[in-house]
Amino acid sequence: MGADDGTVLLFRPGPAVTPAGNPSARGRVLVLGGSERSRRVVEKLTAEGYTCASADSPASALSVAESLKPEAVFVASTADSAYAAVNALRRHEELSQLPILADLAGGSVEQIRALGVDDWVHSDDELTARLEAALKARRLVEKDARSRRRMEVLLEIAEAATSSLELDQILGLAVEKISRVIPADRCSVILVEGHGPRTAHVVASKELPRAVPIALDLARYPELRRAIETRQTVRIEDATRDPMMDEVRRTIVPLGIRSILVQPLICQDDLLGALFLRLSRSDGGFGREETEFAQAVAAALANSVRNARLHQALKRKREDLESAYVDRYRELTEANHRLKELNRLKDEMIAVCSHDMRSPLNVLLGHGRLLLDSPLSGQDRASVEAIVRQGKKILDLVESLLERGKGEQSRLSLEARRLDVAELAKETAEEMEILARQRRVTLRAETPESLLVVGDEVKLREVFQNLITNAIHHVPSGGEVVVRAQRLRRPDGEVARLVVQDNGPGIPPEQIPLVFDRYRHGPGGVGLGLAICREFVDLHGGEIWAESPSTGGCAFVFTLPMVKEEALRPAPAVREDDALPRVLVVEDEPEVAAVVEEIFRSRYRVEVARDGAEGLAKARALRPDLIVMDVFLPKMDGLDAAAALKASGDTSDIPVILLSAHQGVADKLRALNMGAVDYLAKPFQALELLACAERALKLKRTEKELRRSQSLLRQVGSDPETGQLDRGGFTVRLEQELSRAERYGRHLSVALLSPQKPVGDKARTVAVRLRQTLRSPDVVGHLGDGTFVLALPECSVAEVQQTVSRLVPVLNEEFNLPYRVAVLDARGSDAEALLERLLSTPAA
Repeated sequence: MGADDGTVLLFRPGPAVTPAGNPSARGRVLVLGGSERSRRVVEKLTAEGYTCASADSPASALSVAESLKPEAVFVASTADSAYAAVNALRRHEELSQLPILADLAGGSVEQIRALGVDDWVHSDDELTARLEAALKARRLVEKDARSRRRMEVLLEIAEAATSSLELDQILGLAVEKISRVIPADRCSVILVEGHGPRTAHVVASKELPRAVPIALDLARYPELRRAIETRQTVRIEDATRDPMMDEVRRTIVPLGIRSILVQPLICQDDLLGALFLRLSRSDGGFGREETEFAQAVAAALANSVRNARLHQALKRKREDLESAYVDRYRELTEANHRLKELNRLKDEMIAVCSHDMRSPLNVLLGHGRLLLDSPLSGQDRASVEAIVRQGKKILDLVESLLERGKGEQSRLSLEARRLDVAELAKETAEEMEILARQRRVTLRAETPESLLVVGDEVKLREVFQNLITNAIHHVPSGGEVVVRAQRLRRPDGEVARLVVQDNGPGIPPEQIPLVFDRYRHGPGGVGLGLAICREFVDLHGGEIWAESPSTGGCAFVFTLPMVKEEALRPAPAVREDDALPRVLVVEDEPEVAAVVEEIFRSRYRVEVARDGAEGLAKARALRPDLIVMDVFLPKMDGLDAAAALKASGDTSDIPVILLSAHQGVADKLRALNMGAVDYLAKPFQALELLACAERALKLKRTEKELRRSQSLLRQVGSDPETGQLDRGGFTVRLEQELSRAERYGRHLSVALLSPQKPVGDKARTVAVRLRQTLRSPDVVGHLGDGTFVLALPECSVAEVQQTVSRLVPVLNEEFNLPYRVAVLDARGSDAEALLERLLSTPAA
């Protein structure tokens, strides 16, 4: 068939021949040249099954190539027009890589080479073989390129699936990427729910980006229904002829639907949906390569869908738990209010009892002092002095008992100092000797050596008095009570072993574990006194128990930690390379500081500061491993000092234990919110304080190892350039903060910091400065190129604006980086929508 411009376009005859090409042909060839030789080549190749066309000028060559889509070019002439046509093809972007062969019979080797062809033939006999080889090589290159592009797309989809849990984003990206490498008219992701009659929804589609899920009637899609029922890939090459499509053929024929591919989404044997591809052109279809690619993509998408559904289930569960927590918190708050009212009534009753019990004692002591002021004989004066002395002790005991009677949650205070407990035992025995003589009981003390402990003299004296009094009341007339003080060596250090033993009838073995129970009265009045003894000994870090000696009677034994001998000598200078951890004690009361220092001295290097400001200065200078600090301090209280330590980059990793005489839960929560790792109410036991310090130091070591491990791994949601959250991680964290803000009625604001000039390599240092300046609960994210986004819980927009207005000049001064700021109220918004709105807000 001829053309007016000299172009000859010939196609292989037959019903399957189309101008665009024939899939059953051996290949499509463009023949250049208008000579008789060109027409013979076209006829020969057409007879051998090729689809051919000829052209003899640059313009006609480009026109024919646009319709033919050739796979190879054969130059049958060395005329100038053929040379120009070759150059035109080489300059065309889509045709420049076509293999070009030339006929050597039409000219010399030099002329053929001048055309810039890829190969040439010597005769018609080798034309077919040379052309077949060129087409095969081109197809292999195209197949490799398609495989490479599809592999890149698959990796992009897999990376997106593992970097975010936003399912609509993942599926939208997947549809877009698939459409680039598979020429489908429709590409959709369909999700199904249920196990019996299933419902299906289109959640992502090439034709409807960001579409609302569309419900599908599976009865109208037999191919989709078959894939879901069988869980197998369904590939239809010709929808107009396939029997599966009989019931809907009248519907699809007007739409020109040709080929369909449905790949189920299955993860861990759960059917989640399907990937749906449809092609309407009659010259193409889905082959084995497209099917394998769809299977690989479907596996990645199925895993993403399953993870997203698990995430949503966990999110709903978390919200349910938070709701239950809020309800329970309200119930406990109401109960706490009722208990506080009852506690107030109890305190009023205790105050009345205290007044009624102390008043007669004060009268008794007053008359005793009056007698001491009058002339008395030696024996009378000694008796009156004993009455006054014992009256004072009774008054101290009444105060202590009333304090203990305030409830199990009340804690007694220790006025601790160094004392010789052996001498105290001896003195108490001598004071109780009058009572022993009245009962005709022998009382003696065996205290061969000095035993130094740190303790409260009044409370330890009361322990001795209670034990000796019980022993005297339990031995018959003529019996004996012995008080012994001994040194006992243990692997963890020396202790003072104090024993009060009698030769009375003893205590039944079944009663020995019960004698220290509070308000349990046994034979002879055993009860509250022994319970107080146990609690006072526990406060000193000691132990107390009862024994039944083989010689008869009963023995009450208690131990107290002793002061180490080296602690009595001046402490040697600590070497800088000392391996012991360093503990900084910040306490304004000298007696309490001495006790805490003594407790720590055996295990740690101890430094002492007397107020909050001094403690803060020493912490920055010494960089201790642990800080133990009182809450109520002069100059700067412990809570402010703890907050200052956590806000400073060089001290933020030092664990802080706070001490206070307040024992309320609210005080403890406030201390922990300020950055403390633990909180102890005074008075405390030595073992309790040591255990608390060990936990804090162990936690510090664990956090250090965790940070070291985290530095080697890039966590999902983190930005490797700055160490802060990336956009995906910030979005997830912002969603959590939005949920908390809505549930607890708190403020939440977000801010965007946009640099006005390139940041370069300063992004990490800017991120460090932001993290040092902001509070611990504040969230920092890096969106790239030095742009930071902040989420500040419990802060209004005005408060955030004040914060960033102070921060921006600092960044400009330190890093020469001017920043513009946008601030929004975050409440009532979706995390992703809020972030988009923040990015589009004009910065000031």
